[in-house]
Amino acid sequence: MGIAFMHGKSSPNLRFMKFVDGTNFLTQMAKELKIELNPYKPSQESKRFATEWVKSIPVSSTLTGYVVRNYWFGSYQGDDKLRIELANELRNCNFEPVLFKKRGDREKGVDIGLAKEMLMNAFNQNFDVGWLFAGDEDYVGLVNEVKRYGQIVNGAFFERGLSDELRIAFDEFILLKKEETTLFETQEYKDLMQKQSKST
Repeated sequence: MGIAFMHGKSSPNLRFMKFVDGTNFLTQMAKELKIELNPYKPSQESKRFATEWVKSIPVSSTLTGYVVRNYWFGSYQGDDKLRIELANELRNCNFEPVLFKKRGDREKGVDIGLAKEMLMNAFNQNFDVGWLFAGDEDYVGLVNEVKRYGQIVNGAFFERGLSDELRIAFDEFILLKKEETTLFETQEYKDLMQKQSKST
């Protein structure tokens, strides 16, 4: 049963899920932080910081609830050993890893995989509020379809790479900015910057 009528009103504990276009998130995060980063072979430090940034976003400014599951969809460039390493690291950060191998210049699977997972969970009423961390206009159809099942769909992303149409489609949106987070005082950020200084 849909809960859109609760928007802006008092509500019980609702179930939230977060869906991250990880490759796009890492790409735009690097631009926001002005650092060098390969989104297809991300360092452990970059993944830890990125996942902490996603988890730091409050589930809602008006609704209360808890996060049922975090999903990370990404492409990788390497062998099965790298895929296992990435999956283990994401799992340790409390994310469900969904990884696709990048072949040459082609990157296929991330957007389709994300859309499929979000739609299936919405259809089965596994969450009440979904968060989408992505900026591509291609996701507008997904957002509107999930809302038809009755769920609230919120979004968060960086200004670079953000579609105006997608931003409008969200019920609630948070713009991710370096200046508006306390994560830059954490050990994860210090580790990321230390890794960055060693690689440059």
